[in-house]
Amino acid sequence: MSASSRDDVVRSVFSTTDAERGRAYLASAYGADIRMGVPTPSFRAPFRHERRATPELALDAVRVPAEARYFLEPARHLLMTQLLSGRQDVDCAGTDTRWLPGDVMPAGRPDVPHRTHADHVEARTARMEPELLRDVAGLGEEEPREPMRMPRSQVPAPAEQAAVWQAATRRAWDLLGEDSAAGTPLSRDAAARMVAAVALSMFPNSYTEHDPLASGTGNVGEATVDRAAQYIHDHADRPITLTDLAAAAGVSARTLHDGFRHFHDTTPMGYLRRVRLERAHRELRAAEPGEGESVETVAARWGWGDPGTFSAAYGRVYGTAPSQAPTAAGLLHD
Repeated sequence: MSASSRDDVVRSVFSTTDAERGRAYLASAYGADIRMGVPTPSFRAPFRHERRATPELALDAVRVPAEARYFLEPARHLLMTQLLSGRQDVDCAGTDTRWLPGDVMPAGRPDVPHRTHADHVEARTARMEPELLRDVAGLGEEEPREPMRMPRSQVPAPAEQAAVWQAATRRAWDLLGEDSAAGTPLSRDAAARMVAAVALSMFPNSYTEHDPLASGTGNVGEATVDRAAQYIHDHADRPITLTDLAAAAGVSARTLHDGFRHFHDTTPMGYLRRVRLERAHRELRAAEPGEGESVETVAARWGWGDPGTFSAAYGRVYGTAPSQAPTAAGLLHD
């Protein structure tokens, strides 16, 4: 196995043709009880597991060239899997589901155990920690800290949702790569939030049963919202959570949503995106010839890991492409 880290990303690659070594490694990686069959002699590909992980999101690419049966106890995190090849039969709380290539489903949940029979599979998985899921769902510290619950009877996500999931996880995978110029702490944080938001939207769950924009616990004054807004301006160059902002304002997350909607016509996280876009705009305007920074580098520094998304957001606000910022035109290139 090889492993490396840079900033807050830990990367590892494991490969073997030994079935027992493969079984032991996967059991450790997923905290699962695994029974491995004998690899098919004609199937010469090795067992392989590659992981790119931050504290709140772990993305894996997995190949198991054999039959395997494994059992997962309920865990703190949510494990979502997209099957790329092979076949899986999953028993979740007595409900059997067959997965085929392209299917996206929860493969490990915080509320019920899973039993899986996998047959020569390749898959991509995303493990999301509850702190990330709660924050993206708009749950503040005042909300009960219970494990996320999901319906016991589930079917694979529709094809269009599976395509969105694949695009989101692939983008996050690229940003967590060793050689990604756009992989900054802010862009990786934004990518993790994107993956969590897609996951929460795909299947009904207790974290999104509430409306995070529903009326809070009472009226909130402008001074309270200003405290959270000032926190954003002071810390925009660092990852910020909704919990951070609620604590800075001294109110609940829902009350803070009310205040930002009333005074700024957006959510707290929407306000944060505005501020970061404005910071990127300032840097593009202040660019000097010969500095050598690209628009993509400036955008990534402020949390925009996808150049296309940044260009679209920039154009909506400033009416021009980022490379045509008033004093940056001709100096920076995508």
